[in-house]
This record gives sequence, structure tokens and C-alpha cells, in this order.
Amino acid sequence: MPRTISILLAGSSMSIAGLLMQTVTQNHFAAPSTVGTVEAAKFGMLLSLFFFPSATLAKKMLFAFVSAIFFTIIFIRFIRKFSFKEKWLLPLVGIIYSGVISAAGEIIAYRFDLVQSMTSWTQGSFSMIQKHQYEWLFLSLIILIAVWKLSATFTIMNLGEDASHNLGISFYQLEGMTLFLIALTTSVTMITVGSLPFIGIIVPNIIRKFYGDHITRIKGLTALTGACLILVCDIVARLVIRPYEVSVSLILGILGSLAFVYLLWRGAAHE
Repeated sequence: MPRTISILLAGSSMSIAGLLMQTVTQNHFAAPSTVGTVEAAKFGMLLSLFFFPSATLAKKMLFAFVSAIFFTIIFIRFIRKFSFKEKWLLPLVGIIYSGVISAAGEIIAYRFDLVQSMTSWTQGSFSMIQKHQYEWLFLSLIILIAVWKLSATFTIMNLGEDASHNLGISFYQLEGMTLFLIALTTSVTMITVGSLPFIGIIVPNIIRKFYGDHITRIKGLTALTGACLILVCDIVARLVIRPYEVSVSLILGILGSLAFVYLLWRGAAHE
């Protein structure tokens, strides 16, 4: 039961996090894994182990959250300043940015003998989930509740900054709240089940292709599809090399990288 609940919560919340990241950036290539949020959460977790080798789960999560929101805000401010005309440039810059953060984390890990801790905490897997871990995943319900309550507001936000202001929406206030929710969800997921690459970009784009951009219409399908996708990946991870089990992040990474390349190719072709 903890495994199933964890899969449903992680898959649905990270898919919604991707949907909201695309709303904030006005870019369908954006997701926590392509703008540095995931790597920033991992970096924060490593910092917690560096300063507090016996850090509690709550302390690791706090460090991961602060790091995630800090580095994500820096990236958002950067892309706003330079306002890339080609939308496919954002994920490329984001991947470079993520690489820098990841390199900094690995330096800390290798320099202070945290490699084993880094590996065990960052591989996406539900096989070793414990009750005291998966209970933290219920924090990710906050982002789901927020989307259900504010879906009309997020739909207006999706129209852009000027349209939001004209319709009486405080764009930057809503942006700050959205980034808070994305960072919280990413941190909780990273600490409890590890990295789930590309789900935040795959699922929203699949749903948009068939149902459009209206968040009120697609929020439920996005959450449901994300949960189902992780469930399928988890089943494949358990069956592919029985009796052993590979990490869900490996299966998701293969599917996600192929889908990501296709989206980049299609986006570049259209521009």
C-alpha cells in the first residue's frame, strides 16, 4: 500500500508541477527537470548531509526545498532578463544550468565521502519506501489542491503577464506562490522516492496535444496520466530483469529523453 500511494502521489504531483512550470515560463519545454529545480533539490540534500551527517528527513527536506526555490528563482529571473525568442533554447540553457548545479553537488559528494548517500537518495525507486517516508509525500497534495482551487487563475496566468494584469491578477505574486509549490513538490519527491526525470515535461505535453492549454480542463487528466505513467514504469522496472529490480528513473529517463528530443525537434521545426 505505501508503494502504490507513493506512486500515485509522486506521479500526479510532479506532472502538475511541470504543468505549472510551463505556465510560469510560458514555455512548453519547461519542467522541474529542465530548469534546474530537481538538481537544486539534490544539491540541497547533499548540503544537509555535509553540515549534518545524521540529519533527519525533515532537515534534508528543508535544505532541499530552500535550495530548489533559490536556484529556480535565479533561473526564472535569468530567462526573463534575456527573453529567448526561440522557445527551444530554454531547456538547453536549463540543462547547462542543471549540469553546473549537479557538478557542484558531486564535488561535495566526492570531496566529503557522500557518494553512497547521494546514490541511494537520488535514484528514482519505490522499492524501499517506508511509512515514515511516504507520509511526507502527502505534502505534495498541496500543489494538487492549489491547482483545483486556482485553476481559473492559472489559466489567466497562462495568457501572459500583460493579460493577467489587465484582468486583475497579480502576476508576480502568483508566480512566487507557484514557484513555492513547485519547489516544495520537487523537494518532497526527491527526498522520499528520488529523481523522476522528464515526467513534468512528457505528461503536460501529451495532454495539451489532445485537450488544449486550458488548465481548468486538463488539470485532472494531467494528474491522472502522471500517476498512471509512473505506475507503468514501476511495473516495467520490476519485470524487465527479474528477479532484480531496476530504478523507475532509468525507465522514465529512457522514455523521457526520447520524448524530449522529439519535442525539441518539433519545436525547432515550427520556429
